[in-house]
Amino acid sequence: MLSVVLAVSLDAAETPGPIAWTDWSDAAFERARADDRLVLLDLGAVWCHWCHVMEETTYKDPEVVSLIQTRFVPVRVDQDARPDLSNRYEDYGWPATVVFDSRGRELVKFQGYIEPERMRGLLRAVIADPTPGPSVENAASPSLGEGSALTDAERRDLQAILVNRYDTKNGGWGTSHKYLDWDSVEWCLLRAREGDRKAERMARETLDRQLKLIDPVWGGVYQYSDSGDWDHPHFEKIMSMQAEDLRVYAQAYAQFGDARYLQAARDIHKFLTTFLRGPDGAFYVSQDADVVRGEHSGAYFKLGDAETTRRPSGVTAHALTQSAWPIRSRTSEGLSRVSRCCTRRMAALASTLCCRRPRSISS
Repeated sequence: MLSVVLAVSLDAAETPGPIAWTDWSDAAFERARADDRLVLLDLGAVWCHWCHVMEETTYKDPEVVSLIQTRFVPVRVDQDARPDLSNRYEDYGWPATVVFDSRGRELVKFQGYIEPERMRGLLRAVIADPTPGPSVENAASPSLGEGSALTDAERRDLQAILVNRYDTKNGGWGTSHKYLDWDSVEWCLLRAREGDRKAERMARETLDRQLKLIDPVWGGVYQYSDSGDWDHPHFEKIMSMQAEDLRVYAQAYAQFGDARYLQAARDIHKFLTTFLRGPDGAFYVSQDADVVRGEHSGAYFKLGDAETTRRPSGVTAHALTQSAWPIRSRTSEGLSRVSRCCTRRMAALASTLCCRRPRSISS
């Protein structure tokens, strides 16, 4: 009996509990100074697949957890709730991982998903040498112009960049992630009204290709497609993407009279008013890409309406009632954490919503 008790006690001692994340605040840095610790910032998003994966793998790795619990003040922030931090570290996420000393000085900045083994090494390295590393020292400082208005030369240079970076083969700008670059398309629409046929072609080609990223069943636009084409969407739906795409498609319809653009605007509007609007009139921020947390759900989002009347493979009723339904975000009033109210609503509606998409929604 004694040996059994000792074995259980040893196992419990060797398995650290979950990381006790705290909010971004002065208190976090005060604690770091008092306890001689560093501050670890995990900056992610509730809709981010790789944030979920990192939570389920890296931040449950016993050695990673032990290092964080003993040497760091762990801070977790939803980037939607803190646009100041989101804007500052958007080039590093999501997730973005930043380590500070107790005075708030950046030491290292890591981009994207970090697997457990690499995370162990990174944490040990910054503990051993808590001075700014190359990711901080080599960061380019912003350059400021001399005046508030563009010179003619600067304007010509920017226009040349826009034209030269256009993907003449697949449409849109850039060759990796494909999405509707609102500012570029809007500039092209403006030029098209002035008779610029090349600008009109770039705008319409991009608008036409972007139609592939509109959910044909629920409506709403997916965040982007990878692989350099428009055929590999990431299925999260972000409010800012909906708002800007709705605006640009409405503007394009007004300018060209193309019925497809009007339908695109209506499909986005349908998604916003049917899925992202809460009963109090406020809008949720996003719809998650994962039906099951941390698992790709591309196969589910590719199903037609009739096929989604059956529960998606691998999704249990228990998982759905535990808030695994894709809408996992906040109202405009709940900016500090995922809305518990939204969680309860989704659980209550799981029996009617979890296994199907709506057959018909009036526009």
